[in-house]
Amino acid sequence: MPRSWRPELAVIAVALLLTQGVTSRVEYSVQVWRAGAGDHRLLASGVVSGPPETALRLALHADSIDVAALFVIGHAGDSTLTLVGDFFTQRRLARSRRGLPLWEHDTYQRSTPLRWGDTARVFPLGAPSSGAAESLWVAIAVTRWPAGALLKPSESETIVDSSVEMTLEAVVRPRRAVVWLTLIRGDTASPPRRLDLMVDAPARTLELPVGGRQRRRLEFALSRAEPPPFERDRVLALDADVVCLRVGEPGGSGPLRVTCGRLTNVARRLLLVGDDTLVATFTWPAAR
Repeated sequence: MPRSWRPELAVIAVALLLTQGVTSRVEYSVQVWRAGAGDHRLLASGVVSGPPETALRLALHADSIDVAALFVIGHAGDSTLTLVGDFFTQRRLARSRRGLPLWEHDTYQRSTPLRWGDTARVFPLGAPSSGAAESLWVAIAVTRWPAGALLKPSESETIVDSSVEMTLEAVVRPRRAVVWLTLIRGDTASPPRRLDLMVDAPARTLELPVGGRQRRRLEFALSRAEPPPFERDRVLALDADVVCLRVGEPGGSGPLRVTCGRLTNVARRLLLVGDDTLVATFTWPAAR
């Protein structure tokens, strides 16, 4: 590319960002390390990114440990942030006389002040003592950059050492969802219809054609899922990216039907009154 083109392209890029509204995207870069016998070994790594409200859910498993954690960004400023982590850990300490494993369970929260781009070293099982033969830690770097639109979150991970299993998830509470709807009656089905819904907004009415000139009028609303019953699941926000589609007859006549799921582009079937079946697929909007 000729150098003379570069300033013009930069001006165009800035103009596009200004017209679309400059927003940002955050990224968590994660590495899991183990130290022992004078060396440091990388066990696994990964990256999670998404809109500014994205949290990081981490699960780490080995023969003698299980770690589950949720990291969120708190008190974010122009140059600094606070990384807050809620942890649920269990560690195998010994075996009973009958040979059964004995586990130590722990729950706690930690917060670390950082500058954007700096790396926090987190010891999920506690900081090792000076004479410890081995230690395990998680290195997390958090960065932020401008983006023209907030697209759906993304995740990637790489396991370097087969002695551990690691899962990284981007946790975002959707404010909107695109729902694709198909009504099935007998051996006929309506063409797919697209409905863009806001969470906790008033219900919207839509007519779906089935079987020639026949049509069925339904009301659709999107809501949050009920909080999980267990404390561990609530703290880890296992319900965060779940939305529920509520389907009913206009005017509130007839029973309400509900189906819940993540925005994963997976079709879900919902049996309606009258033996009709509604097929609903939740997806992310093109831009958020």
